[in-house]
Amino acid sequence: MKINNLNVLEKVQGFIRPPEENLLGISLSYQDVLALNSLIRRLNINGKTDPYGETIRKAIDERHVLKEVTLSKTGRHINQGTVWLEKDVRKALLKEANKLGLEPTEYIRGIIYSLNQKLAQEEIEEREVQNQLRHDNRKIPIQIILDKELRDKLYKRFDKELKDKELLERVKRRPSPRNGTTLEDRMLAELLNNHLLEYLSK
Repeated sequence: MKINNLNVLEKVQGFIRPPEENLLGISLSYQDVLALNSLIRRLNINGKTDPYGETIRKAIDERHVLKEVTLSKTGRHINQGTVWLEKDVRKALLKEANKLGLEPTEYIRGIIYSLNQKLAQEEIEEREVQNQLRHDNRKIPIQIILDKELRDKLYKRFDKELKDKELLERVKRRPSPRNGTTLEDRMLAELLNNHLLEYLSK
């Protein structure tokens, strides 16, 4: 039995030509192209030989995640072109557009616009979640000013702890503030901070 598979790319004189019946005409306005460019970035399709066609095909594949399709008023359609689709995808798309009472190109533009808006909204929500996490996990620095008399009393009280080598190494690794503090001062500040945290967590 001979099989004629029209759903494959056809080589003609060194160039690859898609089967004619799998092509679908599409017209885009300037605003549609802007939405398409945003989708290219959001779907990370840069570097492809046909980023626009690839993005349109990807948007069509993702149409089922859309709860609704918004038909935007996009102005005059000045960008005429075609997109190559798998036979079954093209057939399903035409059937869906017909069921919705839309032209296929109008349906595709709606999918592009709606998917772009959905991904933009998800980016905003993700940013808000990250901002909230940063806000919830923020640290509040507390500065305590110690005069000479109190500092000397604290050195005597924490004499043993100030000789801790692990504490010394930890404090050494941090950048030293340019306010004349000594390594011993910084170790004392670390100890006071630890004691304060321990006290507050009770």
